[in-house]
Amino acid sequence: MKEVKTFLIIFVGAFIGSNLRYVEGLIFSTGGNFPLGTIVANLSGALLLPFLIHYLQDRYNLSAQTILSLSTGLLGSYTTFSTFTADTYRLFQSNSWGYLTLYLLLTIVGGFLLAILGNYWAASQAFRDLARRKL
Repeated sequence: MKEVKTFLIIFVGAFIGSNLRYVEGLIFSTGGNFPLGTIVANLSGALLLPFLIHYLQDRYNLSAQTILSLSTGLLGSYTTFSTFTADTYRLFQSNSWGYLTLYLLLTIVGGFLLAILGNYWAASQAFRDLARRKL
């Protein structure tokens, strides 16, 4: 029964995340060759995941199932490695070397840097909370 409940929690998170990804893709559609929507989704997910794990979980004492729903379900379906791979291949196939290089650098290096920033953001929020409690 626990597995079914976990499945349903992830299912709901994935439903919300995939629909957010769809709306975000409409908002950031360039109509051109550059996959801006995928970059926005993947980079915002890279920033939010460490914040979710390192701050929200501790601050609000979220259950493992809630974290699983938010991380695997919501953010896992919002961010998209398969679309990143397909976009990369499409840029490669169309000989869009400048866009391909920019896309890879922004996604890989930018994602890594934003994940670090997400960790710092979580730590700074935790420090502020601690300072407020001591006042």
